[in-house]
Amino acid sequence: MVSPELAFESLLNGLLIGGIYAVAALGLSLVFGIMDVVNLAHGHMLMAGAYVGILLFAATGITPLVGMLLAAGVLFAFGVFLQRVLLERVVDEGIEQPIIVLFGLALVLQSVARIVLGSEPQRASIGIPGSSIPVGPAVLSFSRVVTFGVSVTLIVGVWAFLRYTTTGLAIRATAQNTDAAQYMGIDTGRIYIITLGLGTALAGAAGALLSILFPFTPYAGWSYLLKAFAVVVLGGVGSVIGTLVGGLVLGVSENVGVLFVGGGYRDLISFSIFLAVLLVRPQGLFGTSGGEE
Repeated sequence: MVSPELAFESLLNGLLIGGIYAVAALGLSLVFGIMDVVNLAHGHMLMAGAYVGILLFAATGITPLVGMLLAAGVLFAFGVFLQRVLLERVVDEGIEQPIIVLFGLALVLQSVARIVLGSEPQRASIGIPGSSIPVGPAVLSFSRVVTFGVSVTLIVGVWAFLRYTTTGLAIRATAQNTDAAQYMGIDTGRIYIITLGLGTALAGAAGALLSILFPFTPYAGWSYLLKAFAVVVLGGVGSVIGTLVGGLVLGVSENVGVLFVGGGYRDLISFSIFLAVLLVRPQGLFGTSGGEE
């Protein structure tokens, strides 16, 4: 029998971890909504961001949040390189070729991480100062509260970037109609580079934040790819607000669900939510016909 106090604490912890899930899914949603590319390597980019954060923490002793920014920067550069060197050649060749390229990239990233860093679970060795925060009958980890605040700040920052900047306006125009955007003088090739860079940077930031809370292995990418897909389906492709809500719903569902079925079924819960939403409301809770709302 699950006590009300434990259920309440699990709900709050689910909301906190859901913020990071939303950051991870936002990158996947942007790339799909704007470029029509299903990034099967997104989970492994998140894994790469986690390892960048872990190595930075171990080598320099910098604070985890600064490490998160550096991991996002490294992954942004990787996304730009990937678009210029690989995807640019196949992005207009239909949906199959980018999927094949990105699936192969996922396997490469996984293999490189296993060869270089080994298969043992690793996590950031530096914790955020402080212990816990009491909220009613629940006691929350200070690290989770801080990472949730950072996650919401990142999501609001991306929303403001898309809403209020000239580049953001060009990205939204490209998402709505690529041909019309080109006719209006928008360099859609540059927009694709920025979009993939932003998407991978968000994956890297989410990975670095998660590495503070959970251990990572080279195989973690598939699990986080599934979670990101579940959040995107929940919130609707291209919706920033929907992605945040979807992340919170997934986080709460996982955390409360494991109280009843056990922690070993966490990914099964994510996959079940993914399938259920596809059957009942495939456009998601905040789904639109395309592009950011």
